[in-house]
Amino acid sequence: MLLCLELKKIRKPVLITLFGMTILACILTCTLYRDYQVCFVLDPWEIGTEYFGLLFPLLVTVPICWQLYYERRNHFLIYTLPRISKKRYMGAKWLAYALAAFLIVFIPYFLSALCSIYIANPSLQPPSEKYIHIFHSFFKEAPLVYSLLLSLWKGILGVLVMTFGFVLALYSENLFIVLTAPFVYVVLENFGWAILGIPKYRLITAFEPSSLSSAVVSGASFVVGPLLLCIVIGITVLYYSKVKHYAVYEM
Repeated sequence: MLLCLELKKIRKPVLITLFGMTILACILTCTLYRDYQVCFVLDPWEIGTEYFGLLFPLLVTVPICWQLYYERRNHFLIYTLPRISKKRYMGAKWLAYALAAFLIVFIPYFLSALCSIYIANPSLQPPSEKYIHIFHSFFKEAPLVYSLLLSLWKGILGVLVMTFGFVLALYSENLFIVLTAPFVYVVLENFGWAILGIPKYRLITAFEPSSLSSAVVSGASFVVGPLLLCIVIGITVLYYSKVKHYAVYEM
């Protein structure tokens, strides 16, 4: 019941974002590939959705985390104390936000992949001898499985990024920081790993492994970026709670 109530609070912005992103991803998947050489049925999907790789931190934060911020600002959280425990309330809220963030990423990506497989119908060209793709056998022979697994993984990363916004909404007094900090973090992290000459460890690479040559991407590419973000989230909590001594239920 509590989970349903929390989902109801954010349903309108989430549904608008979900619907808009799905329509846009499907349209771009079915159109942008026409100016490219297409070798496999999922190539239109990768071409059409490549722009979302950088924007997804905004898509999983802006429609969701504002609601928690305003519950703190208008002291609604304090009114919940006599009725429900802090852990239970925040747990249900995070679970609702996590589900929303996952769907915002997973549904548009997977449905646009289905458009690439069953609707786009591109004219396929034989790949060059130097053509390499991450998980090439899955990508070529089982595009449905490949797109499903990758969409699920993208959804999980969306939840992780949303959690960063969730933590900021618990403590920060600035709504702009709450909604944009996850996006700024991804941009700076991307820039930092590029400066160090190891872009394979970027969170964007974990989100979109085809952004780099498969010869560069390794198992660590899927771990380092998310792990670093988890560390940043933990440091953020410690900074606000132990250094700044901010309380979640006060503002």
